[in-house]
Amino acid sequence: MALDYGIIGNCRTAALISNKCSIDWLCLPRFDSTSLFAKILDEKKGGSFEIYPIGNYEISQDYITKTNILKTTFKSKNTEFTVLDYFPHYQENGTLKKESEIHRIISVKKGLPKIIININPKFNYGKYKPQNIIVDNKKISIKHEDETIFIYTNTNKNKIIKSEPIILHKDIFIVLAYNTMRESINMKYVKSELKKTKSYWEEWISTANIPNRYHEYVERSALVLRLLTYGDTGAIIAAPTTSIPEEVGGKRNWDYRYCWIRDASFTVLALLRIGKHDVANEFIKWLSRVYKECGINFQIMFKVNGERDLTEKILDYLDGYKGSKPVRIGNAAFKQRQIDIFGEVLDAIYTFYVKYKYKPIKNAEWRVVYGFVESAISEWRDKDSSIWEFRTIKQHFIFSEVLSWVALDKGIQIARLFNKNEVIKRWQREANKIKKDIMANGFNKKLNSFIQYQGSEHADASLLLLPYFGFIDYNDPKMIGTINNVKKRLYKNGFLKRYSCKDDFAVPQNALIACTFWLVEALYLSGKKVEAIQIFENVLKHSNPLKLLSEDINPKTGELLGNFPQGYSHVALINTAAMLFGNND
Repeated sequence: MALDYGIIGNCRTAALISNKCSIDWLCLPRFDSTSLFAKILDEKKGGSFEIYPIGNYEISQDYITKTNILKTTFKSKNTEFTVLDYFPHYQENGTLKKESEIHRIISVKKGLPKIIININPKFNYGKYKPQNIIVDNKKISIKHEDETIFIYTNTNKNKIIKSEPIILHKDIFIVLAYNTMRESINMKYVKSELKKTKSYWEEWISTANIPNRYHEYVERSALVLRLLTYGDTGAIIAAPTTSIPEEVGGKRNWDYRYCWIRDASFTVLALLRIGKHDVANEFIKWLSRVYKECGINFQIMFKVNGERDLTEKILDYLDGYKGSKPVRIGNAAFKQRQIDIFGEVLDAIYTFYVKYKYKPIKNAEWRVVYGFVESAISEWRDKDSSIWEFRTIKQHFIFSEVLSWVALDKGIQIARLFNKNEVIKRWQREANKIKKDIMANGFNKKLNSFIQYQGSEHADASLLLLPYFGFIDYNDPKMIGTINNVKKRLYKNGFLKRYSCKDDFAVPQNALIACTFWLVEALYLSGKKVEAIQIFENVLKHSNPLKLLSEDINPKTGELLGNFPQGYSHVALINTAAMLFGNND
């Protein structure tokens, strides 16, 4: 299984907590800040925040229902205790609280458990140990350069510093605060924060329209996607981690802590599908602000605050997850051109403003629409790096061309709201040209299938999305042939790989979880309903015990791999479940 982690967060950053109750990944104060704990990337150098018992215990873990509050239960023959982990996150006086503060509440259920609390911060991705540690009556201060974490607790501070055994005579709390000094913190305050945070998450998920079947999986996916939003701006990250490898020992280790325009647009579409429109509203506002600054130089990804420089670096002193080097921060793909993003963004804008009519569209959004459509018109004939972000390969990828057509198709429908008749006529002529080119150069008659790029015979899982975006019907003979070809060449042991071609490293061996969900939808809507549901249920069985999914899976062993939890995977789960079991548009 591997990647047996839970996630907690505050829509600004997130922590990964192992099934043994150790915080093994945490960046502060933002998703894309340097790490304080990075044990997931190096057992010895990374640093962690552990709570563990002395003696033999059975350990189980789950979320408090309908929340992002994680509960770890420790049971032995004579003793039992629980640990609740959460970031305070709630609405108060019109402001959403999202301070850089982790709360851990240890509650005694039976007997007198003996535990050790080991706080081992390693600043800047494990590069630095604390310069000094100060213990006073109120707190522990742990400092490196201009960063300080403060530890507040109602138990013996010196025993925490020395990692000495603590007997649990009463419930205790540990609060880790980043660069924030408080006058005092007590259990009453911590439990009040817990109650308000619990209410916030319960209220947020209560308005989602979730199918009854596999309700808990869809609900957890929605809660995870909300955690991947950056509340200060509206940006949405792909995943909260870096360099969890796509293949153990391989070099496909990327930093996903940024806002990909494509991934964020897919996230918006999935949440809209279950009636959650707040994320869409926030993201489109952010998108408009960034577009105003960048214009035609719009990138495929940004930092969560809108910064454009994501220069990639290698941290060669870290061993990597299961010894998989290199560990990367930053992402060189930010310089790539991927012309499919215009279609995905405009589909999200169309769905929010036109299909579901959550708000009336304004001139600010129209400027974004116009600019993106014009970019699609000027670039659709160009080679690009594709949805898969090939680093050295550029081709006329068919999915990119189809999404250019989508950009015009959605742009035309939005333009009708503004009575832009001359623009509509011109855009329609261009849309017809794109579709004609795709049908002439993107379909291989010998294979009876759409192909990865012009002149190739490679299968590509992204082609399964052509009907999803309205380009062709699922039951069209050309699409039936494509589904059959993709499945024949990419499907193995219940999971679908991305493509059949050799990329910058080799032919990928592991499957992408999102692609497998795309196959489920394609099979179901082309008439193979029983097989589709079987594949869907098999994927769910391979989620971790907390119903979380990574990016990739080893189809031979079932091991989850890739950055975690992966927004794309949970987006595809929501879309597929809504299509199979309810909320089908």
